[in-house]
Amino acid sequence: MYFSVLSYFLLKKLHTLYKIININNLSNSITFEISKKNQLKIIWGLDSKNLIYTYMKINVQKHTEEKVTLSIKFMINVLTTFSNEELFLKKKKNTLNIYSKQGVYKIPTYYDSNHNKNINILILCKSSVVCKISLFSKLFLKILNKTLFFSTRNEELPPILNGVFFQFFTHEANFVATDTYRLIKYTINNFKTDQRIQFTISSQYLNIVRELLKNEKKNNIIIEYYEKKNIIFYFKNHIFSCQLINENYPDYCSVIPHNNQCHVSFIINKFLLLNTIKRVSIFSKNKKNFIDFHFNHNKLKIYDQNTIDAHNSISEIKCKVFSKKMKNMKIGFNSQFLIEILSSLNEDFVYFELYHKMGILRPLYKKKKEESIFILIMSIIKV
Repeated sequence: MYFSVLSYFLLKKLHTLYKIININNLSNSITFEISKKNQLKIIWGLDSKNLIYTYMKINVQKHTEEKVTLSIKFMINVLTTFSNEELFLKKKKNTLNIYSKQGVYKIPTYYDSNHNKNINILILCKSSVVCKISLFSKLFLKILNKTLFFSTRNEELPPILNGVFFQFFTHEANFVATDTYRLIKYTINNFKTDQRIQFTISSQYLNIVRELLKNEKKNNIIIEYYEKKNIIFYFKNHIFSCQLINENYPDYCSVIPHNNQCHVSFIINKFLLLNTIKRVSIFSKNKKNFIDFHFNHNKLKIYDQNTIDAHNSISEIKCKVFSKKMKNMKIGFNSQFLIEILSSLNEDFVYFELYHKMGILRPLYKKKKEESIFILIMSIIKV
């Protein structure tokens, strides 16, 4: 292996990967390989079965089939000391030597079984591709931003709940995540695909996808689905192959109540509701963040469950009521959950439904949109 490259471009390429590695506290070993098209192939493995590939142009001095595994952090530290100059890199016995105008610098290399054992994970039989899906990068990033904070990595939960559920139908696409207390369903209407498919991807891998999407501008992301095995994401400058969670996602539709079961539905200003909950929480002495909604006619009273008699812990706001089966209703929620949900919405008004054991929120759009958001939050106490 012997090639030359401008230090700035190699450093920029490695920085993108290192940011992902650093955020997720993962292995920092990468592998260099010269492709058949005389490009530098940079491979990073999360583990033995999940890999990221990226390519860059180089000037090949001598093409060999050697692979070099080294520390990305060490390589970045060295590259940052150079100005933008041409460097020559040559594989020696146990080092990758960098030749510059200032001298020769030896980068230690080592054997990494994850890279060498599964280096060709992307070489899959094309006949095994079940479906190809195209998503606009900006929309895909928005979907992940909305769903991933509902899917936190919790070892007490089954693995299937530590991910996002993808559902593609011939007429729409759904993206579902839950932490068992909250559930979000992000829907793209008028989405068209040839067949109906569904799968679940770990939030760990989707956080990596999200970081890669931040470097995409106006590109389409191609998703190749290999039934019950792998998903491959094709970005403009990267390819990411990851395993699916090979379990059936719970029937989330079974927990969604019918509209005729709704006790109260109303529209309320998101900022007014958000700031009211924050204010009550500030004065609250309840460490569990439990607050009560007391709905009476057209007024919504919000107070801390343990300090109902404290005057400064009670706030009363008006809202526009649409349906009302109960004139007087009390229901409890986790205030921190509501604050996180409302803060994640961009719209000024929300449509809120109160049921026996839960609340349902939907952002109220000014114009008709191709996507919609449905959020369910379980109640604490219903009186």
